[in-house]
Amino acid sequence: MTFNPRGSVQDGLDLLAGRLNVIIATRLSTSLQGLEWTVILRELDNAKGYVNMQYSPLDLQAQLRMLTERLGGLGFPFDDPRTRIVSTLGGELRIMRNRWAHGHELNELDAWRTHDFVVRLLEHFNDREGLVPAEKLRLAALEEVARESGVASPPISADEFVPVAVAAENDPASEQSDPAPSDEEVAPDPSMLIRRNAAETPRIGSERSAFEAWTIVLVGDTSVLDDLPKKAAKEQVRAVAIEIAEFEGPIHIDRLAELVAASFGMNKLHSKRRGQLARQIAASGLNVDADKFVWPDSIDADTWAEFRPNGSDVERPFTRISPVEIRNAARFIREGNSAVSRAELEAMTLQTFGRKRRTAQFVKHLARALDG
Repeated sequence: MTFNPRGSVQDGLDLLAGRLNVIIATRLSTSLQGLEWTVILRELDNAKGYVNMQYSPLDLQAQLRMLTERLGGLGFPFDDPRTRIVSTLGGELRIMRNRWAHGHELNELDAWRTHDFVVRLLEHFNDREGLVPAEKLRLAALEEVARESGVASPPISADEFVPVAVAAENDPASEQSDPAPSDEEVAPDPSMLIRRNAAETPRIGSERSAFEAWTIVLVGDTSVLDDLPKKAAKEQVRAVAIEIAEFEGPIHIDRLAELVAASFGMNKLHSKRRGQLARQIAASGLNVDADKFVWPDSIDADTWAEFRPNGSDVERPFTRISPVEIRNAARFIREGNSAVSRAELEAMTLQTFGRKRRTAQFVKHLARALDG
């Protein structure tokens, strides 16, 4: 029988969806008290200000969100905080599921990578029953990769696909990073970390969702970016961009381009490459606003009222935070203290995002947000 990469990927994803439903429900049984685990996602959407969605417990997209996102006060109940193995594997599978769901071209290596990550995830959860068919799928894909390449040795191990940091941009035409912060650590005021609609999220608590950076895993090499005029390369790049935007959005288009490039092993971008990636991001169907921030489908930019605090220990340049998000934080401050002065408002808003110094860049960006 002829090997069908797309059918093989579907078999692996379907198998994983069936196993994860039980794993998630079992791990959260104490918190759920008889309810379906999808109630956690509905509360999380409420907390983040996302568009209301309905979820099925057998929906792999929903399951992978549970594995890769902080679940409010529940934290990361499926992960080891020292390694973030589950989040890393889940991020890779989110991208592959996206490619499969959108009918993208898939090859034998895509199938092997999918099955390898499924196997490693099920090994982490010690799911021996699920591992038997998962390993069979992986072996079949491995044999096909070897046959296609004409070699007997296995392809690169997924163990080598590890999170990588995004190197600083050295393109003089690009936006500069924030000035180095002082030695003094800056943390958001505790009042900014508590939502006022806490009664609507009893299982995940009242904690406001802080900014979480996407964990990068290599999903290909730089040859994919070199092949961008080709359909298959465009599909791969767009799938990665959509998942990162869903996780971090609203996200500045330059940061999104850098994270996408890093996902294919490229940590420095020149102007031409940045422009290529920006065009693919725009062509992916994501909403790019006038300030060059990219919004996922899960957020209505016109009605979103949330914000994501962060301390100075988080690498998040203030000028790459959406003016909408900054404006939402300032509105929250005003609602708690209507007599706050403009100077106090600016200082408290900066503190919410881990900043204290009033640099020229910060003042300009604040004005754009508060007076917009």
